[in-house]
Amino acid sequence: RSWKRPTPGVFISECTNTVLENVKVHYAEGMGLLAQMSENITLDRFSVCLKGEDDPRFFTTQADATHFSACKGVIVSKNGLYEGMADDAINVHGTYLRVTKRLNDTTLQARYMHPQAWGFKWGETGDSVQFVESEKMERVGSHFNTITSIKAVDKPTEFGAKEFEITFAATLPQEISETGKFGIENLTWTPEVVFSDNIIRNNRARGALFSTPKRVICENNLFDHTHGTAILLCGDCNGWYETGACKEVIIRNNRFINALTATYQFTNAVISIYPEIPNLKDQQQFFHSGIVIENNTFETFDRPLVYAKSTDGLIFRNNTVTYNTEFEPFHWNKHPFFFERVSNVLIENNRFENGWDAEKDIR
Repeated sequence: RSWKRPTPGVFISECTNTVLENVKVHYAEGMGLLAQMSENITLDRFSVCLKGEDDPRFFTTQADATHFSACKGVIVSKNGLYEGMADDAINVHGTYLRVTKRLNDTTLQARYMHPQAWGFKWGETGDSVQFVESEKMERVGSHFNTITSIKAVDKPTEFGAKEFEITFAATLPQEISETGKFGIENLTWTPEVVFSDNIIRNNRARGALFSTPKRVICENNLFDHTHGTAILLCGDCNGWYETGACKEVIIRNNRFINALTATYQFTNAVISIYPEIPNLKDQQQFFHSGIVIENNTFETFDRPLVYAKSTDGLIFRNNTVTYNTEFEPFHWNKHPFFFERVSNVLIENNRFENGWDAEKDIR
């Protein structure tokens, strides 16, 4: 991260089998914990929190409480308290490189695009990759490839680099070049995630962000007054350049209390499945898939519960929804379920305090 995201409380880079237990971060000018290019990280009773009720501060970190970029193995975050952050409790993702030049049929130049995410290793020889067309956020055909060499172009090493020359084992599809908008996704550096038994409360922005094709389990957490959406499944190759598509996400046994008290950025519902797709109408593939939301409790003052875009396979079952009057309803989205290009949806066996009308409550 650049100077705009300075001084994380804990920095983990190119590490293996890291365990942090019973650690508290009371303040950091950047993120509470930043991890990148690391394998197997466990946080147990790791907290980003105020010192107590008499703490004169209102904020704990100026950015995410915990942030995992281009990691692999398993990320476990359990039994933590995350409060007062100026951003998310957890964000797990990789980083797309934008293709800037086709040098030959097996070699590309590609670049980190976001001004706050560059200067670190992106991949290694032997890593598996795929290519994404940015406007439609679709994989280029069924093409997968393997890195045979990677080197920085603008720096002597990857440290501080923004641009890389990457050679692949197999011939590249002809359309992949600088004349279009294509991103490269490193599939090797993608983790499984277990986020469980945590308290997330009274923070700006969102609760939890997950962008990984590996299995995600988000269970037994309390999301208490998150400023934005409580759980976001994102992915984009146009703005933040954060990979990737989720394939199996289980959201169960969580309690959501009055999330979505503002409408800044990705806030279409308490749970938002919100990839950024500039050309959705021409998209043929689905971006996310395999989402299960079950046995959760939603306590809300407003209407929107789940928003989904470009998703194949969404189950919402055995959840309980109750309503309160802590705030006046204000959200532009008046539908509990709002779907854009979504297939294979199942909504069943839920308990709605104010009743349920499929024709009116699904858009």
